[in-house]
Amino acid sequence: MEISVSDWLQAADHEVELRRWREQSGGKTKHFSVEHHFPHTSPEMVFWYLTNFDRESYLMWHPAHIGLQWEDKVAGPGAIHIAWEKVLGKLAAYRIRLDTPDVSPIPPKETSIAVMLNVIDTEGEILFYILNEIEQVAEGMKITCTFIFPEAAPEEFIEAHRQHNIEELQGLVNKAVPYLIQKTFGYMIEPGKLAAYGLIVPADAS
Repeated sequence: MEISVSDWLQAADHEVELRRWREQSGGKTKHFSVEHHFPHTSPEMVFWYLTNFDRESYLMWHPAHIGLQWEDKVAGPGAIHIAWEKVLGKLAAYRIRLDTPDVSPIPPKETSIAVMLNVIDTEGEILFYILNEIEQVAEGMKITCTFIFPEAAPEEFIEAHRQHNIEELQGLVNKAVPYLIQKTFGYMIEPGKLAAYGLIVPADAS
């Protein structure tokens, strides 16, 4: 993707605001959680996708998604991508790192498999936390997304992320996941077999 000077300035201003809210909060946080239910969907499909997703499928999550860049595409903790998306009309470049769940201020449920995707600054310090708890349930799959922000973050900013999450999970699970599986394997491979493939989509794939 092509990034203009204006794009970079908007993204830099976005990080400056997040850093300011973090400092003003002095370690205090506030959060929201959203439960998503997906019948006839397997957690294995989502785990494989989150290891392998590319720019083309990322754009399917939500119309506000502009682009994706992989900084370090590895299988497991330490993977970092930059998600370019519109937030309240301004362009943000969220640098997102896959962390282990033990860094979450809110412990995940023991019945879930936690995927910890944290938005970090240019030094690698966390700006806000995104805890995703994935569970196999009788009717399919449940994903509980918990966003943990600095206490000083404005309510308008938090509500924008809550609404975005409600909308983007539908695009992720119902569009992007089956698309990338079909694109990669040529057919809808059985979910139980996906774990054997791990990271197979290269970082520069579009």
